[in-house]
Amino acid sequence: MLFIGLLNYVGPRRAGTFALIVAVASVGITALLAALIAGHIPDGWRAIQAPSGGGGRIWLNLVAVVLALSGVESIANMTGIMVEPVKRTARLAIWPVVIEVVVLNLLLVVAVCSLGDLPDSGGIADKSPEQLTAREHDLTERVLHVLAVEYVGESFAAVASIVFGLLLLSAANTAVIGMISIQYSMSRDAELPEHFSRINQYGVPWLPLIAACVLPAVVTLIAQDVLTLAKLYAIGVVGAIFINLASCAYNRKLDIRRIERLGMWVIGAVMAAIWITIAVTNVSASLFLVVMLSGGMALRSLAKLVPKPVPVPEAVEGAAALAAPPAELGELLRFDPSKGRVLVASRGNLKLLRFAFEEARQRGGSNVFVLFVRDIAIAYPGQERPMTPEEDQEATALFRHAEQMAREFQVPLQPAYCVSPVPADVILDFAATYAVDLVILGVSRRAGLLRALRGDVIAGVADNLPAESTLLIHA
Repeated sequence: MLFIGLLNYVGPRRAGTFALIVAVASVGITALLAALIAGHIPDGWRAIQAPSGGGGRIWLNLVAVVLALSGVESIANMTGIMVEPVKRTARLAIWPVVIEVVVLNLLLVVAVCSLGDLPDSGGIADKSPEQLTAREHDLTERVLHVLAVEYVGESFAAVASIVFGLLLLSAANTAVIGMISIQYSMSRDAELPEHFSRINQYGVPWLPLIAACVLPAVVTLIAQDVLTLAKLYAIGVVGAIFINLASCAYNRKLDIRRIERLGMWVIGAVMAAIWITIAVTNVSASLFLVVMLSGGMALRSLAKLVPKPVPVPEAVEGAAALAAPPAELGELLRFDPSKGRVLVASRGNLKLLRFAFEEARQRGGSNVFVLFVRDIAIAYPGQERPMTPEEDQEATALFRHAEQMAREFQVPLQPAYCVSPVPADVILDFAATYAVDLVILGVSRRAGLLRALRGDVIAGVADNLPAESTLLIHA
């Protein structure tokens, strides 16, 4: 978790590619395992017996299944950031997940039943981790490893274990990114203290990052078995799904069909019953939920009682010099459509800025677009109040110096401010929209590893810049 936190401190943009590779490998390993054990499916089918213990035990078994599959809802959460048309995109994304989960899990469950020496499932569920035998522990903690060893071999099982371990780490990284985004958005909406929206020099909210990594690490150290962790996770997920479904069903302004609203009420009622069951039967999960909700509501109350303006990002090297008040050197010229256009993108490089104004003067007094892109490394930005130049000390100082240089060189100035996780796209957008003749960028001082994690802005601009624009790199 700490290593994942270090990667997210610089806002890595390669996590999606890594997650895709791991996901494809996991599906491939699972499908291959299912194919290799297909011959044992008849034995497993014959070994399946009707549930015992009455309706109560059957219901608890159903709750256990929900616990096991409670991560599937993550694909539904992605519909909020899917490209248009969302209905078609969601269908293309959700159906393969449904088929993979249902078909492969059914095959694997039947294959587990063919092992022949399974203990009673109710007995496992009712035991504490210390009471489990070695065989029961393997069946609860790493059942796919058991299947791979029994029906394929140790080597295949080792590879499968590594792939599934990477899949869990990828899921942890996704959860960390989501928690950071939620805390930042809530802070911007004054639902959490303003400190949660402070970002580091790489555009990552550092306090949400600490909370998103340290708290799960502490929980993992306390609850070291999969079943307990699943219960802690599921009581929050199931409760959130119930609240979401009930809210949508209750909202009469939501334009959905009557059958869809009825379906939401029915599924919501089932999820509420499962939620209550988890809370009643698992004291640790209930305690965990109470602590997390109490802590969150306490922070929200603190944010409401002590409203403060959202702080500006931490200043980088050279900010003190930027803060100097500009000298009055004459009238500030405004945009002149009859002249050329020069775009310079900078986060505070005064040498780059002066070079751009000198170049604009030599081109007959071309218009200078000074673009400041505040890099916010948030995966799910939501609808929070966007940051403005007035809140950003670096941007404010840069624009003041740009005005000073515009007066000094007597060229028109057009400042521009934008918040985006992909600076290259913003630069390209401005270059194309305003049909600039020259784009000036400075060479980044970042190390090669940081460029690999965050992406190379210059390369991104150079590969996609319109043909009528020229890229000039200043070193």
